Amino acid sequence: MDFKLVFLRFIVVVGVLLFAVPPDECHAQRNATRKFEKETFGKTRKGPVSADRTKARGAAAKAMREQEKKEARRDREDEKALRELRRQHYESQSLATRERMDNNSRLTEERYKAKKLKVKKEQKKPDLQKPSQPKPSKEKKRVKTKDPKKQPKLKQYKVKKY
Repeated sequence: MDFKLVFLRFIVVVGVLLFAVPPDECHAQRNATRKFEKETFGKTRKGPVSADRTKARGAAAKAMREQEKKEARRDREDEKALRELRRQHYESQSLATRERMDNNSRLTEERYKAKKLKVKKEQKKPDLQKPSQPKPSKEKKRVKTKDPKKQPKLKQYKVKKY
């Protein structure tokens, strides 16, 4: 009885929804979207899209190239300014300080070259004196026979007697 009553109510609600909700609301929404696009952008999606895409792609590529040129020019200017600052700083030092600075930079360069050569040698030939890792033991292979009496019994399949 309860099932029939619930089913009847469900059918009534579905029927009311079918008649109350007109199927043209989707078209109205789509037209509203087109109207909004035309108001904001001056055109809708119905026009030729491919021409707009190629223009946008070309403009974006041009803007990216210009940006890269600006960055490269800025980097060159920064490098030039940095070299000039270093030169001015070096010239403002006394002779003893200049000698110490030259000596420090020379020693640093030598250490860097030695370290670079050492790393390069280590990469070329491997260190054979390192102990090798122990290999895992292989499990025994099971005998492939059709006779169940000849099959080896594994511990997990053995039946324990109480």
